[in-house]
Amino acid sequence: MKKTILSLNCGSSSLKYNLFEVMENNTVEPIIGGIAEEIGNRERSTMKFEIHGKKTKYSIELPDHEDALVEMFGIFEKQNVPKETIVAIGHRVVHGGASYNTSVLLTDEVIAEIKRLSPLAPLHNPQNIKGILVAEKLMPGIPNVAVFDTAFHATIPEYAYKYALPEKWFTEYMVRRYGFHGTSHLYVSRRAAALLGMKHDEINCVTAHMGNGSSLTKVVGGKSMDTSMGFTPLEGVIMGTRSGDMDPAIIGHVAQQIAKEENMDLGAAYDKVMNMLNKESGLKGISGTNLMQDIRAKALEGDDESDRIVDIYAYRLAKYIGSYMGTSKYCDAIIFTAGVGENEWYVRQKVLGMLEGCNFIIDEKANRVRGEEIVFAEGEFNNRKVRAMVIPTDEEVVIAYDTLFIGALGLDAPENYPFEEICQG
Repeated sequence: MKKTILSLNCGSSSLKYNLFEVMENNTVEPIIGGIAEEIGNRERSTMKFEIHGKKTKYSIELPDHEDALVEMFGIFEKQNVPKETIVAIGHRVVHGGASYNTSVLLTDEVIAEIKRLSPLAPLHNPQNIKGILVAEKLMPGIPNVAVFDTAFHATIPEYAYKYALPEKWFTEYMVRRYGFHGTSHLYVSRRAAALLGMKHDEINCVTAHMGNGSSLTKVVGGKSMDTSMGFTPLEGVIMGTRSGDMDPAIIGHVAQQIAKEENMDLGAAYDKVMNMLNKESGLKGISGTNLMQDIRAKALEGDDESDRIVDIYAYRLAKYIGSYMGTSKYCDAIIFTAGVGENEWYVRQKVLGMLEGCNFIIDEKANRVRGEEIVFAEGEFNNRKVRAMVIPTDEEVVIAYDTLFIGALGLDAPENYPFEEICQG
């Protein structure tokens, strides 16, 4: 019987899943990927999955996550991949705090720590735990592995993670920079090293994960040394609906104005402001839409206001990239990934143009390529060549390998992943 690895990403009303086959040389190959949506809403819940490029979607009542997992197993069975083939299950866990610098085998103690860290990610960690507990119930005896979004950033030094705030906030309230999207930053930095013929611990680069949520990471010697998201995913560059960096005094000022205008107490006004900073700001706040492709399309049609918005967005990215490069001895590459990073050539062009000191020369044809690993520009920094690259991210394959090695093989997470094969050869 074939062996498979299952990865799960459990949200409040969704369950994203990916199934991988374990090959003889301990590599993995994707078989099925999909998502259950609107869990708990019997009238609107759906199942989606994709096999060999063919997508299927259908409506089905999914009262809870257990029902979603049972339906998922049914999909696997119809594809002649019964759940008995699953040898380990990996779970994306958003927040590991300062406790975990790598993926780990899930135990009662680890689950308790994830629960303890829930105040740091109240919208995510409790849902991640829900997925873990349901998987353990339906697949008793199968090893489960936690893969943390924060783990890659555990190497950030104190001078980069510590805020200039009262010490009690750090020691008792756990306030510090944690960073997110770590699995994506790990993957693209290692793929970049491979494509450049380097070992992963040799590369210095800046990775730009640009989606509806966006973060940049300074990678030195293959390790995260700084990242733009902070205590929460609200800090950093402009995102789809999140503000990114701003003067914190704005929060109190606007809350007071809202409290007066809408005759509500200050606490309720504060909650409204925080919701707006997370869900109604960023691109949506300044343009009315969180979709960069729509803003870019209007900009290219000659709409000056849309072009100015692209400039605002691109400048924040360039400013972070410049600060990360300027605090490194050299930079081998700037890597763009995720929805905007992989697909928006005009944004990439704007960003590189704002890094004036690097004198990037852009290959216009390469910059228009979508969905492929490419080097599309070359410049210079500190008398060394720096390349601009696009690398489509693959967080799921990192989760699959960590789960295979830790959960099924009883080893540590891979020192070198099979997707680094170019530099290994």
